[in-house]
Amino acid sequence: MNTKQLHYAVELSKSLNFSQTAEALGISQPALSKQILHLEQELGLKLFDRTTMPIQLTAAGAHFLRQAQEMLYREDQLLRSMEQYKTGERGRLVIGISPFRSLYLMPRIVKKVRQQYPGVEVILHEAGSDQLRREAAEGKFDFAVINLPVDESVLDIVPIEPDKLVLAVPTELVDKLPDPTAKTVDIKDCGDLPFVAVGHGQELRLLFDKLCAAADFNPNIAMEVVGVNTAWAMARAGIGATLLPLQFVDNATLDDAVSLYSLQGDAQTRQPAIVTRRGQYLSDYAAYAMQLLAEQK
Repeated sequence: MNTKQLHYAVELSKSLNFSQTAEALGISQPALSKQILHLEQELGLKLFDRTTMPIQLTAAGAHFLRQAQEMLYREDQLLRSMEQYKTGERGRLVIGISPFRSLYLMPRIVKKVRQQYPGVEVILHEAGSDQLRREAAEGKFDFAVINLPVDESVLDIVPIEPDKLVLAVPTELVDKLPDPTAKTVDIKDCGDLPFVAVGHGQELRLLFDKLCAAADFNPNIAMEVVGVNTAWAMARAGIGATLLPLQFVDNATLDDAVSLYSLQGDAQTRQPAIVTRRGQYLSDYAAYAMQLLAEQK
C-alpha cells in the first residue's frame, strides 16, 4: 500500500466512476483499475462494489477511505511543515476563495505576500461556497475565505469585514422607485422594478429571497445569471436591478449607468471569515496573508 494507491482510491470514492477518475488523474482506466485491485488484494477486502451502476463503496471501503483521506491530509501537513527549513524560504500558499471576493480582496494581498516572501508561489483556488466549505474541512487549503456559518467543530474562524449589500438600480429605471433621490429603499416598494438575480442555491440569491420573503414581496425576475459579474453587467446595461455586495461595486466600474441604494430589513450584510482546518500546520507566509486580510478595511 502506497500513497499513490491511497490517492487514487480517495479520488475514485468521490466520483464512483473509473473512467472519469482516470481522466481527472491523467492516467488510463486500466492503470487505475490495476492500482485499486492491488490495494484490495493487499488488504484482503473489497473496497468498491463493482456489481452496481454506478459502483458503490462497501462498508469496509467507506471506513478505509475515511482513514485514507486522513492519512493523506497528515502527510501533506508534514510536508508543508518542512518547507520552512528549505533554503530560500520557498513554499506554496493555497487560498480558497470565491471568484467575486478574489476580485476585490486578493490583488493587494498577493502583491504584499510576494514582496515579503518572493520565493512563495500563491495559488488562488476559486470556487463556490459549498465546495470551499467542504475542501477547507478536508485541509485542501492553507486557508479559505468563506461566508459564515461554517462547521466550527472542524474549522477555526477569524471574521473579517462584513459585506454590506446594496441594491444596484439602472439609472434609466430609478423613476420606478417611490423616491429615486432617497439613499435607502424598502424592497417591498420595488414592485415596478425588473430584477436580475443570480441562480437558485447561491448565497446571494438566498439572501435576496430571504429579504423578499420577510417583506412579503414577489419580485419580477427578468433574468437569472450565473454570477455577480454578470448580474452587475446586466444592471449597467439597464436590464434590471440586482443585489450586490458594496465591496464588489467599489472595485468595479461605477458610473452614471447605475444608482446604489441601501436596503431596509434584516438581510443587509453577510459575514465572511478566514477559515482553517483545526490543528493544521500554518506557515509563516500563510499567517502573514491572514493577518493582512484580517486588518483590511
